[in-house]
Amino acid sequence: MKLSQLNAFKAIIECRTITAAAERLNLSQPAVSRLLAGLEERLRFKLFIRKGNRLVLSDEGQAFYLEVAKVFDAVSGLDQAALSIRSRHFGSLNIAAMPLLSNTYLPRVLANFLQQATKLKIGLKTYRSEEVIRHVQSQTTDIGFAFVDSPVAGVHAQRVSCECVCLIPVTSPLAALAEIDIHDIANQVLIRHEKDATQCKIDTLLRRYGLSTIEQVEVSLASTAAALVREGVGIAITDPFTAAIDSEHPQVVMRPLVFSLPVEFDILYPALKPIHRHAERFIEQFMLLADNLNIDLKLGPMRDLNE
Repeated sequence: MKLSQLNAFKAIIECRTITAAAERLNLSQPAVSRLLAGLEERLRFKLFIRKGNRLVLSDEGQAFYLEVAKVFDAVSGLDQAALSIRSRHFGSLNIAAMPLLSNTYLPRVLANFLQQATKLKIGLKTYRSEEVIRHVQSQTTDIGFAFVDSPVAGVHAQRVSCECVCLIPVTSPLAALAEIDIHDIANQVLIRHEKDATQCKIDTLLRRYGLSTIEQVEVSLASTAAALVREGVGIAITDPFTAAIDSEHPQVVMRPLVFSLPVEFDILYPALKPIHRHAERFIEQFMLLADNLNIDLKLGPMRDLNE
């Protein structure tokens, strides 16, 4: 299957006629017709149905066009990748991170890191995990922090594991406890995390013991949940990075959980080049801050995410 065939197919759809598509592609009408015929022969189904003088997409053609559109979206993304490659500066470090880390923890890491690299140019960008992975795959981002749940080409990774903790308003009776069990959160206002794997595990535990919480507030970000704990709205079970920073506030206390509720994510590196020397130093600061905040991290071996 040739890109020229897909390009002709896309042009016919957008221009509505083979003649107009030929003009756009600067080809003859017979040439465009041959490209379309060759594509249909390869696919072994008709992409268009002729109705009078018009070509109308068949059902198979409509389904195939959705996939073709994805291909051209990916190709257009290469322009942005090329721009990123051209604009790289010597003595720079580019970091892409999911909100869980970029909102609170990584700014603290970065502040400590810059004390030792005062002239280094840093880019710290926040994306959803899928976008973080894409930026590392393009080989233009030096470090990524993301949740990874499927094989990824062109990326090396180290798995980070840690345990969730509980953030509690200082005025809550739970603040007097040294650690929090699943029974302790029953009948409490628990600030829920929207579509979150950790929240699903909490819900499973509650159902197992026949317990329930007061479901009043649901949020998308751990930092939002922590802010609501500061306001005394309820308690939150969250990652230790957000919790450790936020528990420095006088209105909040952090307590460990009796039960295990692990958080796992990956530190990502572009696989087609050596790890950036500044990236290694940044990860050292990442781990050092965790130690200073009493966050128990387990860092796995380097692996190829394509395996």
